[in-house]
Amino acid sequence: MRRLMAKKLAALDLGTNTFHLLIAQVDPETSDLRIERGLREFVFLGRELEGDPPVFSEAGMARAMEVLRRFVEIARQAGAETLLACGTEAFRRARNASDLIEAARHELGLSIRVLSGAEEARLIHEGVKHGLPLPEEPYLVLDIGGGSVELIFGEKGQIRYLVSLPLGVTVLQRRFPEPDPLSAAMIETIQAYLDSVIQPAVEAVARLEVTHLIGCSGTFKTLGRLIAHQVGDSFAAQTIHGYRFGPMLFYPVYQRLLTLPLSERLRLKGMQAERAPYIPYGALLVERILRTFPISTLVVSEYALREGILYDYVSSTEGGLLREKPLRERTVASLGEKYQLVQTHAAQTRAWAEKLFDLLRPLHHLGQIEREWLAYAAYLHDIGHFINPSGHHKHGLYILLNSPMPGFTPEELLILANLVRYHRKSLPSSEHFHYGALPRSQKKVIGLLAPLVRLADQLAKYLRHDPVRVSATWTPTEVQIEVDTTEGGVAAYLSAIYAEVQDFFERSYNRRLVLRFSWHPASSG
Repeated sequence: MRRLMAKKLAALDLGTNTFHLLIAQVDPETSDLRIERGLREFVFLGRELEGDPPVFSEAGMARAMEVLRRFVEIARQAGAETLLACGTEAFRRARNASDLIEAARHELGLSIRVLSGAEEARLIHEGVKHGLPLPEEPYLVLDIGGGSVELIFGEKGQIRYLVSLPLGVTVLQRRFPEPDPLSAAMIETIQAYLDSVIQPAVEAVARLEVTHLIGCSGTFKTLGRLIAHQVGDSFAAQTIHGYRFGPMLFYPVYQRLLTLPLSERLRLKGMQAERAPYIPYGALLVERILRTFPISTLVVSEYALREGILYDYVSSTEGGLLREKPLRERTVASLGEKYQLVQTHAAQTRAWAEKLFDLLRPLHHLGQIEREWLAYAAYLHDIGHFINPSGHHKHGLYILLNSPMPGFTPEELLILANLVRYHRKSLPSSEHFHYGALPRSQKKVIGLLAPLVRLADQLAKYLRHDPVRVSATWTPTEVQIEVDTTEGGVAAYLSAIYAEVQDFFERSYNRRLVLRFSWHPASSG
């Protein structure tokens, strides 16, 4: 295993209300992380999201840039050679988020990656599992942000289901702003709303008897501190990471938070002034979770997204060992064997798809979860041949939707099935039932990934050996992919490749695709 070049890393977690900086040193022998410094600044970007569609206010963007300047300076003075900045829900929602991203890139040389909700949830779990021993029993990791809430259901350290919901405390406070304290009628209204939004997740994990709730947000840590102070455990309140308590300790604090006005909430021991206006909404969400699942233990984790960003980076640099999901890989391999896939072509198509995904990451901005979906779909794209080569893309969709797939959620199966469906022939259409069933965000993912499956299939079809080199460059109007290969005559198939891929790629990426092949004769020595 080769050693990491960078000895220090910095993660910038750019949330809706708060920005976090975490600096860590990488052990050059073991690749373990040693956290050196953590900083937090309240920015409240989400509080000033204006209009429909929402945009960042000028004042909010100015505050954000001020904090980013300070964080970048601190990180570089500390010797961090790699800065990993990730934006979450506010960046996903704001129409003008690209302006802030471009300002950070131009002025600070900082590249901000906007995480999808699914990728944010996965990275949160990655962070939590490195900070706490996860229970063997089914558990729920809950991150209550300002703009979104991430729910990650796991068992024995493996993610079983994850979802990001627009239930952040800032979002709830803007939706249900009056009165303070909340009236009984308003509390019932909020509870009903929360129940309706989380119900699909509840149904998706109906077979899991969730007994542990692991909370890793600032809101949850504040709840933990309030509870610790309530029982006189000042040490736990100070060193909140790993603090465990039962539901019966939560409910008295919950009742106080709902009945006290802001002026009195501010005086509670353990309360942060910046969180006092929003804490009732976070408490209401936790209460609905406790009413929904048979949770006996609540645990506070200080490890969350920013730690996950760092561990994920180290994992990927060192060969991706932490990202392996044996159950999902076994499921895909087993399905391929059952339906007699041509293993060589399946594996080559997957490899090409992963190469293309990595090359075009700055254009599609997708994360590791989406990369896995692409890899699995590329491997299984020809599975419908088992039924009939004619229309095999549609047969493949049918097989995936009607096969037991341990390790995959129903939503993921629908995504994989659509990727297989659109690896050839017609383009996605809302008239197609299984595509129309997808939410808008996942339709966008299909649009970005399916052309890569098509192109990977074509390249694997006409190139039997691994390429010498593959590179990609782009302009506002064109994407050029250059392939250096030891196989001559591939350019003769360009028209066939373009016929299958060009229109779909241009529609999804708003750029014309140009392929160039260079022939390098294989060495005879």
